[in-house]
Order: sequence, then structure tokens, then C-alpha cells
Amino acid sequence: MIVKAITSDSLLWNKQQFVFDLISAAQQGPVIIDLLHEGPDCVAAGIDAVIDQVRELLDLPKDHFLIRTSNQIKSSAYPEIRTKFVELNLAKNLIQQSQPVSSTLKHLFGIFIGRSNWQRLGLAAHLHQKYRDRTVMTFHYDHNLEFHRNNLGLEEFVHKHWDKSKHVYEFLKHLPIKHDEQTYPILWNEQGFGLTQQYRSVFIEIVCETYFTGRTFFITEKTLRCIINRRPFIVQGPIHYLKNLKSLGFKTFDTWWDEGYDQDPSDARYDTLCDGIDYIALQPDQRIKQWYDEMQPVLAHNVRCLQELTDQKIMSTEFFCD
Repeated sequence: MIVKAITSDSLLWNKQQFVFDLISAAQQGPVIIDLLHEGPDCVAAGIDAVIDQVRELLDLPKDHFLIRTSNQIKSSAYPEIRTKFVELNLAKNLIQQSQPVSSTLKHLFGIFIGRSNWQRLGLAAHLHQKYRDRTVMTFHYDHNLEFHRNNLGLEEFVHKHWDKSKHVYEFLKHLPIKHDEQTYPILWNEQGFGLTQQYRSVFIEIVCETYFTGRTFFITEKTLRCIINRRPFIVQGPIHYLKNLKSLGFKTFDTWWDEGYDQDPSDARYDTLCDGIDYIALQPDQRIKQWYDEMQPVLAHNVRCLQELTDQKIMSTEFFCD
């Protein structure tokens, strides 16, 4: 029996249905818990806790449950089987179809948000408050839609960073910010790569990955899209995300700025990410142009690395975690 779990970072969205389905399926035989080609930390998302409760209720052994996940780091006390990154082949095909487009460097930053969370909200507000004219941004939050209201992350941001909440409240007045009429709640696969026009003037993207809490390494179209468009990146993601990219052969940008934020757990890295953004913003235009020219071999290398990346390579690599 297969039971589906719908997650985003540390949230199990269909918890009530998941509990019901898991109890029903477990009574009939062994269960595969399908995370739908996503990669959460199973403890942080509450999946292990639900399985624990069902096991105790039905008096079942651990091996009665198998978790099918795209998280390449073991995060559960239960048996796991890894699945491939669903966007990888699509990304490789897009490389063959696209021609590299150099940036005009008219704008310094790019950030593209479909669904909000507290870190995405804070980073976008920081950029909007300090570097509005130097940022290309989409942020599709619409207070009229229940989906967006449930995903904003405002309460969690205010709880963690009360001193910066004024900027966030001001930012909310300007939403949604969008360049097309894309229908949400969810932007999937081919559509998720379709931001080539937005990249044309951008120097660096602030990539906000889907999963960032706990033990997880899961690459989505957000990182792949930036690589395909040959732009450098700062990543709001889990601890050791950049280190694990390097394990796959990619290069990052510690030659030009401090990437120490990669050692920070998710809750601690918001401030260091903002510090990194501020450091880049302090550089004169001439230096940004110099950096961009210097990093062209790195950007080209990352495209080649993505072209050569395979599911076998990903699933046979030992990744770092705490």
C-alpha cells in the first residue's frame, strides 16, 4: 500500500488525511510512504512522529514502513529508499535548447518567489527596503487567496526577528509583485524554469530553496534554473547545501564573497544572508563588472557539470550533514 505525504520544508500539509490513510493502509500490510519526489527532513516535517503513533497504536515493527524520498541524506528512523531529482533531466534538456545570455548588469539582485515562508519573506523585504531599484523580484503573495495566506510565514518571522518586522509589514503593502499572469498556488517544472527574461539584467540570484530545515539535501529547479542561466548565487537552504553541491562537482563563489553562511543551521542563517547581500551591494559597479568577468569560467563549468550529472552520481555520493 502507498500513502502520500504532502510537505513543504517542516510542514506536513495533509496531516489529518495522512494519519487516516496510514492507519488504514498499515492494517492491510506493509506501507510505502511516498514523499512525491520531494526531500524534507522526516523528523522536522513530523512524518516520523505520525509513524511512531501509528506503530504504537497497531503494535507494528519499524520495517512495516518504508519511506520513498528524494532527500539524499537519511533523515528518518525508518527505512528509506531514494528517488531521483525529478527536474534533473528536464534541466539538462533545457541546456541543449538554450543559448547563454550575458547579463546587462543593470540590476544587482534577482529573487523569485512563488510560495512564501518566513525566510523568503524576510529576504525579499530586506531587498525591497534597501535595494528596490537594484533588484528584479517576483513575489506572488496575494492576501485574497487562502493558499498564500497559509504560506506567508509572517508570524514566524516576527517571532524570530521582531526588530526587523517593520520592514516586512511595509513590504506586504506592495504585494503581489509579478511580471506575468502565472496562476498559482504551485509553479511546477517547465513553468518553474521560465524566467529567462528576468535574468537578462541580473548579476546574482538569491536562491530560496524549498527545503532548508534539518537533515536535507534536495536540489530543485530553483538552483538548476540559476545554473542554466549562468548566474552566481547565494542560497537560502539547509546547512552544508553549498558543500554538498561541491561534492557533486559544482563550484560556488567563495572567491568573491564569504560563504560561511553555509555552515549555519537554517534558523541562524537569515542574518548572515542579509550581511552577504549588503556586502555585495557595497561594491562599486566597476568591481561587479570585474567579478562577473572573472567568474565566467566558473559559470560555464557549472553548466557542464549539470549536463554531465546523473541520477546514479547523485545517489552514490556521500553528502555532508550534522
